[in-house]
Amino acid sequence: MNINTYKDRLGLIVLLLYFFMCFGLMLMDSGAPQVTEDTKTINLLKIMQVLMSTVLFILPATLFCRFLREERSAFLNLNHLPRFYFVFASISAVLLSMPAVSGLEAFNTQMHLPQSFSAIEQWARAKEDSATQITLLFFVDKSWYGLVSNILVMAFVAALSEEIFFRGLLQQMLIKNKMNAHIAIALTAFLFSAFHLQFFGFIPRMLLGMVLGYLYYLTQNLWVSVIAHFCNNAFAVIAMHFYSEEVTSPKTPTTGLSAVLFILLSLALVIGQLLVLHRIIQKQKKEIS
Repeated sequence: MNINTYKDRLGLIVLLLYFFMCFGLMLMDSGAPQVTEDTKTINLLKIMQVLMSTVLFILPATLFCRFLREERSAFLNLNHLPRFYFVFASISAVLLSMPAVSGLEAFNTQMHLPQSFSAIEQWARAKEDSATQITLLFFVDKSWYGLVSNILVMAFVAALSEEIFFRGLLQQMLIKNKMNAHIAIALTAFLFSAFHLQFFGFIPRMLLGMVLGYLYYLTQNLWVSVIAHFCNNAFAVIAMHFYSEEVTSPKTPTTGLSAVLFILLSLALVIGQLLVLHRIIQKQKKEIS
């Protein structure tokens, strides 16, 4: 085993141990703290959210690249701005996936575990309610300042920090350790969705994670998946800001063949978008060579 292979394996082990340690600590968390709806408290929560994203995701990635990667910052593929078409592809992929994400979310919300696992389901729904309570506090302020600060915290910081850790670091390390790229993308999306501890939105979030994973894998530019992730979160923040009651109301899944076809059409369009992106990148590589 050469030194680079050893460092790749060691890095992946350290990364997975860190992930599962953080995941375990979050599972043991007692739930949403009792907080008031005054502006100072909500602003403090937003500051804590930024600090948590930095400590959990950005700082470990920085230390990882500093001590375990010769490429250092270049390892994350953040050193170059993406081409315009890559940006267009990332935004369009998110937009095209929204019908599928929305449809799967409605189905996922209504899912129930077998009776023998009712205690686990109650615990999972309690975790879901806890996360929802914190999120709703962020939208108490309906001013433009509240909207901008929410976009900054819940869209930009969340997108940047999570993409650095999950796509730039974890997904890339899985692939460098000879894992099939498609399996690595799916596994990273699975862990990405699980980390949010919102189990009744698990399937649509995993789908989003896979779209982000393929965008990064195809372009080898982390800014592409960051932009896509940011747009997805920003759309949700804007919708919550202006239509919070409608967005948070229970979703009733549309049953029947038409609903399934609508989801499948959305998935087909996303896959088509990614295939077109892949062909354009391959064509550009041939022209350069």
